[in-house]
Amino acid sequence: MKKKIVLLLLCMICIVPAGCGKESSDKNAVEGTETAGEKSSMKSTDIKYDVNDYVTLGDYKDVEVTIGSESDYEVTEDKINDYAAQMISYYCPYVKDDTKTQVGENDIVDVDYVGKKDGEAFDGGSAEHQIIDVAKNSDAVRGTGYIEGFTDGLKGAKVGETVDCNVTFPENYQSEELAGQEVTFTFTVNSVQKPMTLDEMDDAAAKEYFETDTKDAFMENVKKVLESQTENTRQSDIRMKVIDAVTEKCEIKELPEGLLDARVEEYIAGFEKTYCTNGTTLEEYVTNSGSTLEEFRKEITDNMTNNIKQEMVFEAIAEKENIEFNEEEYNNYVNNLVQNGGFKDVDTVYETYGADKESGEKYIRKVYLQNKACQKIADGAKVNYGEKENS
Repeated sequence: MKKKIVLLLLCMICIVPAGCGKESSDKNAVEGTETAGEKSSMKSTDIKYDVNDYVTLGDYKDVEVTIGSESDYEVTEDKINDYAAQMISYYCPYVKDDTKTQVGENDIVDVDYVGKKDGEAFDGGSAEHQIIDVAKNSDAVRGTGYIEGFTDGLKGAKVGETVDCNVTFPENYQSEELAGQEVTFTFTVNSVQKPMTLDEMDDAAAKEYFETDTKDAFMENVKKVLESQTENTRQSDIRMKVIDAVTEKCEIKELPEGLLDARVEEYIAGFEKTYCTNGTTLEEYVTNSGSTLEEFRKEITDNMTNNIKQEMVFEAIAEKENIEFNEEEYNNYVNNLVQNGGFKDVDTVYETYGADKESGEKYIRKVYLQNKACQKIADGAKVNYGEKENS
């Protein structure tokens, strides 16, 4: 079950979005609440507090952390080759096998096909250059299966040949017009395919699939990407260790009244909105995932408690260090969240991390400053490398 909360201080994306408000009678701590007993419009970002009333900072500047071994962050030739192989497997897993002119029962083939019912092509029944696993009767790239018998007519067909295959859609097929109907798929066999490997890749394949003039240029690009990712991982590991070390050096007396409850309820509301669809209740979803509602709520509460404490520590540091808000820098920060999190736009980020767009923006703007404070401490931290684990 996806329910772990990830701190945004690490420039990462929470796995599950926040949602809408909660019930509360905590009138003195918030703005815009309604009378007791009514459903409140309270949001976690409405709760006002002075962080210095809750956090006593320790010697947060004198931080020493230990991350993985130096070899964990080295970009070796083996790692480059492995990453290049992954890229090839994802973007061009199969290429034409010129040694084969006839389809075997275990072959991968490139085909065009047209599906016809009563001699007329039907919607959604045609495609070009589909890579098909004949033996598994499935899409060789995505792994999705076809209706029974779909690929039977391909066995023994020659490259360039056109063959027909008659199949019957299942009675429970999603399209009512095709359910239980017999149709004919006409296949044109373009080629028999073989897995692309790094050794077999040449300049032509590099240009076609990766828009580089040569294989060497492709490998250089892979090296640069891997170096960037490795350094990002190293920096992220440093920040995680810094967050733990700094939080341990500081004292959090208590949490502002109502803040934890509001954050937990927002999280759970967002969880329900995302996962509890088609009439499924939260309890049903949690139970089906092997947990209980009580265990689920406890884990969310524990994780959120830790999150809030860490955020408040770096909020206090940001104030003490007079960390300034830079609008241009902030826009870059949010745009990175959009890109790395796969969001549609900035508004979607705000709506995801708040009870609404306005509260989400308030939250992200605070987190941006906390992140700057965290990065400042990380930049000055003494970083040690651990021992390499024996494999």
